[in-house]
This record gives sequence, structure tokens and C-alpha cells, in this order.
Amino acid sequence: MKRIRMILALFLASQFLGLTVGAILVNAAQVYPEFQELNVAPGGESGSLMSPALFLIYVLLGGIAMILILKFYKGELLLKLIEAATLFIAANVVFFVLFAWLSVPFDWVFAILISTAVTVAKFFKPQLKNLAAVIASAGVGAVFGFSLDIIPAVVFVIGLSLYDFLSVFWTGHMVYMARELGKRNLAFSVAATEYEISEETGKPERSTLELGTGDMVIPLMLAVSAYKIALNPLDSIAVIFGAMTGLFLVLWYVNTRRTFLPALPPISFCALLSLAIFRLCIWGFGVWT
Repeated sequence: MKRIRMILALFLASQFLGLTVGAILVNAAQVYPEFQELNVAPGGESGSLMSPALFLIYVLLGGIAMILILKFYKGELLLKLIEAATLFIAANVVFFVLFAWLSVPFDWVFAILISTAVTVAKFFKPQLKNLAAVIASAGVGAVFGFSLDIIPAVVFVIGLSLYDFLSVFWTGHMVYMARELGKRNLAFSVAATEYEISEETGKPERSTLELGTGDMVIPLMLAVSAYKIALNPLDSIAVIFGAMTGLFLVLWYVNTRRTFLPALPPISFCALLSLAIFRLCIWGFGVWT
């Protein structure tokens, strides 16, 4: 259970850091025009259903590219450079938005300096994997949630959940990617490790539980997008509560059965169910619209 608690704590850290950044983006986009440049929806059309369709295509192409790299490239430098670029961009979003909102002088300069420091530190200190993954997930999830309205976000979540299910139980390439990236200790997942006594040998054995950053980014994206419904943080909290419930069930099953499961489908289902129940209650009582 110690590993499960660790993963849940890291998950919550990414969700609330990212939700803070996402809420600032939503509320302050008109005050800070530069925030509008962070909208990654094609043409800035947050309500268009073309956005999740294109994003799904990008995910598929990115998955193919990563599999080819893992199969034919046996070094680490290229992967570490990809990780560094992703971390720097995501961290820069987090710190720039926070500093701009706090009216810190030369906000973009300090954001670049701190993002560079975090990126360099992770490059030379793989032990900072969890911290880097939390920051990166927060930045990416906040931007995608800011860029998509709730309906396109739900469509994207459903599409990604189906992809995750098929890539584990049909093609199997997600399992391959998770294992290969885990071996390289890259910030594409968070990990919790402890030593357990083996029933076969009676000796301590290292046991690790991991959660991909995508499984943190997607519920966060949905939470930020849900915030845009009525600028009500309780919508987002409902999403996070549901996602955490789904995550706990997955972690408990994986930890008990020592198997590999796609985490996104149950996380997404519970998150959407929790949001739907909360919204129905709100509409039923007529508190918010």
C-alpha cells in the first residue's frame, strides 16, 4: 500500500498544480493576451470537434515514432533530449503563468531560468524523475484543458481511452513502450519503489509501481476543461475525485495481481461519471448553470 499511496500523492500533486495553472489561464486570458498564444487547438477553436480528432492523429503518429526509436535506437541521448525538450516547454508554461499572475517582474525571464534549471537537473540527476514528471504533466494538462471546451475534451478522453485499451490488450505496444521507457528512468512516468520479501526465495526483492504521465495529463485536461463550464472549481474537483477513485482501483488490482493494465479507461470512466453526477445534482438543485 505504500507504493499506492506514493503514486496517488504524486497524481494529486500534478492535478492541483495543473488545475491552478489552468484556472489562471482561463480567468486571466483576457488580461494577459500572451496567454492566448498557449491555446494549442487548431485555429484557436476550442469548441471544434476537429481538435480532438487531430490530437488523436498526433498521438498515433507520436506512438509510432516512439516505438521506432525504441526498437532501432539503443542509446539514451536522443531520448534524454526529447525528455529535456518536453520538460522545458511544460515547465516554462507552469512557471510563466504563475509568475505572470503573481506580477513578478521579468516573469518570462525567471520562468526560463527556473525551467532550464529543472531540465538540466533532471538531465544529470535521474532521481528527479518524479518531480519532473509532475511538473511536466501539470503544464501539458493545463494547456490542453485551456485549449478545449468540455465536449471536445470528452471526445478526446474517450478516444484516448479506447486507444489505451487497444494498445495494451490488442497490439501490446503500450506495454512495450512502458517497459522500455521505464528502464531508461525517463520522466514519462512516476514511480514508487519498495522492497518486499519474496515468497519463493525469502529474500528482499525490488518492486516498482509506475504510472504514465499520460494518465495524469488526461484527467487534468478534463478537470481544467470542466472548470470552463461555469468557472466553478467544484466541477474540477469532481473530475479529480473520480479520476483518483479509478486510479486507486487500477493500482490496487495491479499491485495485487502483479499484472499490467491500461489505467486511462477506468480513470476516465470514473472521472466522467463523477462529473456527470455532480452536474446532475447542480442542475437538479438549480444552484449553478
